[in-house]
Amino acid sequence: MSRAVSFFRNWRLRKKLVATYTILIIIPIVALGLYSYRTAEKYLQEQARIGLSNTVEQMALHIDEKLSQPRNFMEFMVYNPTVKKVMGYEWGDDMLRYTKELNDNIEPTIWYYININQEIKDIAFYSEYTGTQLGNFVYPSEGVRDEPWYQEAKASNKTLWYAGGGKLFAARQIWNYDNTAVVGVVHLTFNYDKLFQTLQPARGSGERILIADDRGQSIYSALGEEGIGEADLNRIRSTRDRQVAMNGESYLLSKASLRNSAWTLYVLTPVRGFVMDMSSIIKATVTIVLACLLILVLFIWLFSRTLVRPIYALKRKINIVEDGDFDVAIASSSKDEIGELTDSFARMVQRVKRLIRELDHARELEKEAELKALQAQITPHFLYNSLSTINWKAIQIDSPEISKIANSLSRFYRTSLNKGRRITSVAEEVANIRAYLDIQLIMHNNEFDAWLDIDERAMPFATLNFILQPIVENAIIHGIDEKESGRGGLRISVALEEGVVRFTVQDNGKGMSEEEIRRLYEEESGGYGLRNVHERIRLHYGPAYGVRVESVPSMHTKVDIVIPTEHPSA
Repeated sequence: MSRAVSFFRNWRLRKKLVATYTILIIIPIVALGLYSYRTAEKYLQEQARIGLSNTVEQMALHIDEKLSQPRNFMEFMVYNPTVKKVMGYEWGDDMLRYTKELNDNIEPTIWYYININQEIKDIAFYSEYTGTQLGNFVYPSEGVRDEPWYQEAKASNKTLWYAGGGKLFAARQIWNYDNTAVVGVVHLTFNYDKLFQTLQPARGSGERILIADDRGQSIYSALGEEGIGEADLNRIRSTRDRQVAMNGESYLLSKASLRNSAWTLYVLTPVRGFVMDMSSIIKATVTIVLACLLILVLFIWLFSRTLVRPIYALKRKINIVEDGDFDVAIASSSKDEIGELTDSFARMVQRVKRLIRELDHARELEKEAELKALQAQITPHFLYNSLSTINWKAIQIDSPEISKIANSLSRFYRTSLNKGRRITSVAEEVANIRAYLDIQLIMHNNEFDAWLDIDERAMPFATLNFILQPIVENAIIHGIDEKESGRGGLRISVALEEGVVRFTVQDNGKGMSEEEIRRLYEEESGGYGLRNVHERIRLHYGPAYGVRVESVPSMHTKVDIVIPTEHPSA
């Protein structure tokens, strides 16, 4: 035994590797090949079923999302007080009143909804109390009163869906203004082809698609040229099995519920499309085993020569990426496992880099959505008209202060809303803050001083919309208003520096401690808008820009906003 050990010890390393790997690899490789064959067969079939189930869920979700808006629109209409009054003929024979209410409040909303939703074909309101048509959408119920769908919808307190003959519509009861009696039904007709155009099965795939409601009524079907018998359809709707047989062929059955309509989506996929040709796996397994045995000696030589060098090279790249540099070049000319690992790592780095960009973009969109949601709460047209009326009345009664605040409010909201755009000019941002200061000075009875130092060269450049106002508001409310003694002062400056535009807001209020400044950046509730502005700037322009706060307690607070110089078209 000792002689054998000594003999083996004196072999060169490559000989040792050849002998060792020959013994250690033959048996495991054969066993692993058999195990892999069985595991791969089960795994691939299960993954195919899971993938099919996920696809069906996505199809159902897509249709459900298309139906949610019409359903919400119908609920909005049936609870609308004006609709209730028109349908209940609450104003008697005052046709002018009906026409005015329809033209001013109802029909514009309906036309707008029909125009932006291609899936909607027509909307009609059938009233029990009117004998003539009112406007474009309100009809007497005499023509449909005996229809089964009308009777059923009138007696139900939820939205009902009906289909047949390539048509699809929904109906829902409408109560009168006092909610004491049903006065009619709203009827919404869908564009059948537009609604289900994404459900067409792939040509030649043998796939069958069916949508049925909770009463067993078929809403949509794409059942192939030979179709499916009524008995098979009933079995599809009622079975809990994942596999069914029809017309001499087996199908995988996938179901998904549509919560907005109480429908169920059924997708039948031929099993033959999922049965893997395992002979190819057998051939591949045998080929790999034989190839490994035949080239073992050559492989060990190449392994000993090439393994260590690429591993160290890959480790250096991993350390660079670990330090945060995702732009490092990662590539390998080798085709072995180390080369594949290097290429996989390169693809992973690119995916991570792309996901980081997408996450940053998503966060930017989220912040912009928050701003747009805040802006959308104000109806600009109504607001401008109201402020114009206030201004006119103020001029009539010779009240210049009221006129001034009305004009300031109008300018403030015009520049704040910015027609829904998130990019504006420095000039517009300055105009916004001028209007806001005019309002605040009137509200505070000119109890503090405000100065604006504007570099006119900076005015044409572009900036994110609505970034100064939250800072100025914070300075007034939490700085000047809380000042214990002396007259408050607020200075706002805009300067064009080398490659940047700098906005500065400085007040002589109560100031802040370092802990309070830290909370401004870290806590949403304590930031009074500063954190939101800071994150919007960093997300849009990059981490080099943003908001910087300096403060001395009981003396002053200074806030700098720095952005790069960009023209509005950039």
